Amino acid sequence: MAEEVVGQVIAWYSQQIRAERRAGAAPQRLEDLAARRQACVEDRHRLEEAAPEEAARITALYAARLKELEGSGPQ
Repeated sequence: MAEEVVGQVIAWYSQQIRAERRAGAAPQRLEDLAARRQACVEDRHRLEEAAPEEAARITALYAARLKELEGSGPQ
């Protein structure tokens, strides 16, 4: 479950990066999105060795983030 939710957030950022590139976004915007995506990738790697409590915390954090991202539309 945790890896799936984190993966969905990573996918959201990836899609947003593609859309921003097509729209000619400022380099700073693209760097910000890429940094956020990379942080998600690192969290997904941490899940491999996370204790159940940490996995639950990450799952809740990313579920909330996904809801926020999907609710806000393109950033």
